[in-house]
Formats: sequence, C-alpha cells, structure tokens
Amino acid sequence: MAEITTPGEGLQPAAGEAAPAPGIGIAGETTLKRNTLTLPEVLAQSVANAAPSAAMALLPLLVFLNAGNGSWLAFVIAVVLMVCVGYCAAQFAKRMNSAGSFYVWVTQALGPGAGHSAGWGLQLGYVATGVATVFGFGIFGGDLLHRIFPAIDPLNPVLLIVLFAIDFLLAVAVAIYDINLSARTALTLESISILAIITLCISIWVIRGPIDTSQFTFKGVVPGGVVIGIVLAIFAFVGFESAGSLGMEAKNPYKNVGRAIVVSAIFVGTFYVLVSYSQTLGFQPTNGGYAKSSAPMPDLANLIGFGWLSYIIDIGITISVFACTLACINASARIALTMAHDGMGVPALTRTHSTRKTPNVAIWVMAVPMLAVPVIAILLKQSPVDGTGWAGTLATFGFMLAYGLVSLGAPLFLRRINQPSLPVWIVGIVGLVVMIVVFYASWLPTTIPFIQFPPLTGVYAVLPYVFFVWAAIGLIWYFVVRSRTPHVARAVGSRFETAEAHEAARLS
Repeated sequence: MAEITTPGEGLQPAAGEAAPAPGIGIAGETTLKRNTLTLPEVLAQSVANAAPSAAMALLPLLVFLNAGNGSWLAFVIAVVLMVCVGYCAAQFAKRMNSAGSFYVWVTQALGPGAGHSAGWGLQLGYVATGVATVFGFGIFGGDLLHRIFPAIDPLNPVLLIVLFAIDFLLAVAVAIYDINLSARTALTLESISILAIITLCISIWVIRGPIDTSQFTFKGVVPGGVVIGIVLAIFAFVGFESAGSLGMEAKNPYKNVGRAIVVSAIFVGTFYVLVSYSQTLGFQPTNGGYAKSSAPMPDLANLIGFGWLSYIIDIGITISVFACTLACINASARIALTMAHDGMGVPALTRTHSTRKTPNVAIWVMAVPMLAVPVIAILLKQSPVDGTGWAGTLATFGFMLAYGLVSLGAPLFLRRINQPSLPVWIVGIVGLVVMIVVFYASWLPTTIPFIQFPPLTGVYAVLPYVFFVWAAIGLIWYFVVRSRTPHVARAVGSRFETAEAHEAARLS
C-alpha cells in the first residue's frame, strides 16, 4: 500500500488536522481501478463536465444581449480568470493525490472545516448540474425528435419523463460498468458535438468572411455590459475542475490531473471565444436577428444554407448534455466515497463494485436526485427550461464556494510547505476576488454601483438563500461530528497520497 501523508516537499497535516491512524488507507486506494486513465481520458472528464457544446447552445446569446460586439472579449477575460483558478488547483494536484479533489486540497491549506465546506459545495454543484443536464437532455432530445417527426410535441410530459429516464439510466450504467468506458464515452461524445459546432463556425467564416470590424472595433459596446457578460461567461466554465476527482484512477496523476484542469479551462475557453465571435458574425446581416433567436446555432445553420447541419448540431448538443450527466455522476460519487471514508458520510458510500472497481453505491445515491427533481418538476407542471436555469444557477453557487476556497488556499498552502510563490499569490488573489464579485453580482446585483445589473426576480431571487441553507447544513453537520467524535473531524481530508510515496511504491 502506498504511504499516506508522508512528509514530502514539506507536506505536514494542516492546522487543526490530525493524520489518520496507522492502517487507515486512502479512499479508493485498493477499491478503485488504479493507474488506468490516460491524460486525454482525464481531460475528457473536465471538458465533459463543463459541457461546452451545451453551454454554447444559448449562453453566447445571453452574453451578447449585454456585451454586444464585445461578447468575444467577455469570454477572453473569463478564460484568463478561470485559468487562474485552475492554476491554483494544479498546485495541489501535483503534490497530493486522492479521489476527493478540492475537499482534500482545501483541507491541507485551510483546515478541515474549510475542506469540508469545499467538498460540500462541490457536491451541490455536481448534483444540481446533473439535474440541469437531465432537464437539458429532455429539452434538446424532445426538440430533435420534433424536428424529425413534427407531430411530436417536444414538451409532452410523458415524453420528457421518458427522456429523463433514458439519460439517467444510461449514465448510471456506464458509470458503474467501467471508468475507462465512462471517460472514453465522454471524450467521444463531446468531440463529436464540438466538431459539429466548429464546422458551423468555419462555414460562417467562409461565407461571411473571417474579419468582423464591428466586433474588433467594439461598435456600440458599453463597458458595463461587458462586465455583465464576463459574469455570465464564467458560468460556462463550472465543472472544469472535475478531473481532480479521478486522481486515484489516473495514470501519472501528479502531472496529468493538474494539467487536465488547466488545459480544460484553456480549451473550452478558446472554444467559447470562437463560437461567440462566430455567432455574432453570422447574425450581423440580419438586423437584430441574433437577439430574437431562441436556438442560435440551428438558426445560423439554416441562415447560411446548411440546414442539414442543424440536425447534427442538435444531436451534438443532446449527446453533450448526456456526457455532462455522466461526468457529474462520476465526480460526485468519488467525492462522496472520499468523504464517507473520512467518517463524514454513511459507511455504505465507501463500497465499490467487486469486479468493476467503481463506487456503485455512491453512484446510485448521488444520481437519484438528478432524476427525481426533474420528474417531480414536470409532474408539478413546471417548465423544463426554467428548471434547467434554476438548477444551473444553484450549481454555480456551489462551485464558486469551492473555487474561492482553493484560490485562497493555494498560496497559503505553498507558504506552509516552505515553497512560497509570487505568481500563485497573484492568481490566488485574482481567483478569490473574482469568485466573491461574481457571487455578489448573482446575489445582490442592483447594489453594485456604476453597472446596471438586471434585478433578480422569481425563483432566481430565492436561489442564493437556498445555497446559504445548503452551506449552513454542511457546516452544522461538520460541527456536530466534531463535537461527538473530534478525532473524525480532525482527520477530514487527511487521507491522501504524496508524490514521493507514489514514486517509492512504484519503484518498490
């Protein structure tokens, strides 16, 4: 068995944290399939969780409605900001390895209470994103069927529930069957959908010409609108960190996990910039047609005379949503397994499939709400589009909590292990400030001076408080455990493998 929390590069337990008792191993060290995922497969987890094709279905339009011809710039700035967060996460990934990702990493920097909060926030993010993608599979799958068979009502409740169930059952089956199959499925499906959208972008450049002077001169752009666009663009990246949950299963995890997190932010960000620029370019001759479109990419395909491509794009978006559901299940199950190993969850969550070596119990537990919430919403006659927006917004709050904590923790962690880094201090501060500003803008937008953020209405005005309740429940649970079994709370996030221990085990 590989040694755990062995001092290496200055690694020692964080303040207030106790090392695990001898003989207690790392979560998933012997029960998950070790050293099996290549860099492309680990990268696929992060890319699929960000669901770039699905994000580009509508988000560029929302950014355009605020930033106009500055939309591409809003995405460029968002890329830089999210790479800062990814760079902070990579500082941990190259020094320690576990299936707990931010839950373990933040603990090593800020202590067990903060680490538990980061893991709790990520679980909200993954489950709520899974809810949104199950909704999305029903929406895009129904639209695709309606395009092929016009007599089908895409909003028929029975059809939607059947599509929800298909997305859920297929994702659970693949997740339980094999992590390699999960990764390769996500990689293949997301590659197909991205290729279809890039084909549309290239077609637009060929037909319209690649240079749009209105965008490069920022014609009609208002700075405040670009700021709002940046806030919206950041939402497209959530989930990009989920490669961190595959540390125990990745080959060469100390290089590949951190690399996958940073590269995924750069890759999906570049894709977002190109798609945003291309959509704005494609709609320029239509005199406001972009703002009126409810399905920009299929509409663009029809506009440039490539109607056949709209069907492929619809298929691509649908399979991208499925890939995201699968990625959410994989990431949330592995964090649940790690937290349960630490005594912060029910012991059953530590069980893995005897032959497949996947966390089958945690997969079912984390996946069931992803189906139950959409089904209940449809039975209550709620709009699936509204449900997607609500779940996606709530998920973002959970991710922002984890991102802010890892950004704060990275420079402090390096200082604690006597490896201080000025660049990490800079990007850490940038990442933390951005997460605070984005959350505040999503909570009390009308109180921000000089920028006319639209007020929150309806369910969106309530969602920040739902997040506060979720965060409070997590903290209460942590303090209950600490009061009853202090040694369990002190050992939160302390079971991980160091790079030195991994290398020693490999050479032994």
